Amino acid sequence: MTRPIPKLAGVCGWPIHHSLSPMMHSYWLKQMGIAGGYVHFAVRPDDAPHAFRTLKHTSITGVNVTIPLKQIAFEAADIVTPDAERLGVSNCLFKRDGKLVAHNTDMEGFAAPLLQKLGPKAIMNMPALVIGTGGAARAVIGALLSLNCPEIRICGRTDEKAESLIKEFNLPSLYAVAWRHRQISLPSAGLVINASSAGMKGYPDLDLDLKTASPGTFIYDLVYTPLVTGLLVQAKQHNLPFLSGLEMLIAQARPSFRIFFGEEPDLKFNPKPLLVQELSRS
Repeated sequence: MTRPIPKLAGVCGWPIHHSLSPMMHSYWLKQMGIAGGYVHFAVRPDDAPHAFRTLKHTSITGVNVTIPLKQIAFEAADIVTPDAERLGVSNCLFKRDGKLVAHNTDMEGFAAPLLQKLGPKAIMNMPALVIGTGGAARAVIGALLSLNCPEIRICGRTDEKAESLIKEFNLPSLYAVAWRHRQISLPSAGLVINASSAGMKGYPDLDLDLKTASPGTFIYDLVYTPLVTGLLVQAKQHNLPFLSGLEMLIAQARPSFRIFFGEEPDLKFNPKPLLVQELSRS
């Protein structure tokens, strides 16, 4: 009896040693009895274009891509899926018929936990305040538009970047909020999303005071290291519902796993307790 050839995938970034993706994917591989591996690939930004273009000539099935390589991954691909095209960045590269395909699972990863918590009707009636202007913010905007969010306000430390992002989408439901006006915009927002690096381990907390948020305002922090950020501490203090970035990390990984290994992880295989335990050690 021949054994199935193990499939190899991984996650690329610089730095990358901190990523929890190998732990998560390895857990699913073990639970589902799939012959395969998922590892860290440390890729320097200046080496990334060559590394990504030669991926299709290796035995590697595909890779997830994290900061600061998402734009480079998008540009290195032969084929771009509509989700990647919409965002202009790729967090997932895989091979298909000898071609390198750029895809993005961040929109799906962001939306799935939010839909589970709120449902589509609630989101359709919630003006959103998005903090951040990078790749994560693009994914958030794309997801909120697909969910028919009525109004999306973009705010970042550099006002010009927020304005530039708005011009790219060029839709009347999107507009930029000056950084100095972020507190003024907070009380009328039903959904607040931190899509910036603020609050991440080694970075200052997000400079936003939730005491002026309206009751019931939903807080979604995409940061997951630490597990409980300063923003989520505030949310707890003011009895505001919230989601942590760990939920998005898991949700965006599921479609990637399906692409790399051919099967969607069963929902009964929940890696969250394992990841929480690991984060608690750090």
